Amino acid sequence: MGIIKKYANRRINKKAAMVKREVKIPQPGAIKKIGILWQPSEAEAYSYLQNHFMQQQVILRNMCVDIKNDKKVKTINVITSKDLNWMGLPKEGSCETFINAEFDLFLNIALDQNLPLNYITALSRAKFKIGWSPEDHNFFDLNIKIGSKQDALYLAKQQIFYLSQLNKKTSI
Repeated sequence: MGIIKKYANRRINKKAAMVKREVKIPQPGAIKKIGILWQPSEAEAYSYLQNHFMQQQVILRNMCVDIKNDKKVKTINVITSKDLNWMGLPKEGSCETFINAEFDLFLNIALDQNLPLNYITALSRAKFKIGWSPEDHNFFDLNIKIGSKQDALYLAKQQIFYLSQLNKKTSI
């Protein structure tokens, strides 16, 4: 890991420590606002989640991180390499609205983790964050291990599955 990346990670950790949020496992019927973080290669998984939650009439916001500037994405909320500073972190104003939104649920379906994704995930004020990271130290409340199945659609389905499992009521 290069010195700039180490410095950027340290900065993310410092800012993340200052984020005030209440971690709360959302009840499926009580979810009103969802944030989805994704990359252009995960468009199919994003569409799947969008369709799933639109049926439940949930407010859905998204942020696409396209640092390779693929320009395949047809959405307003895109972060490109032009929106990053010299450390590779999003510049001021590029994603603050998304980060500061009070989401009931935050889903990160990105398979290739990078600094902008970690930055947005770490600083999000969402009540519950679900995603995947190979790192033991990550910013998710629920880190879903997908093993060798590196597929964003599979990850999205697993996120929905485990969310429903967390909320199952068992009677003895």
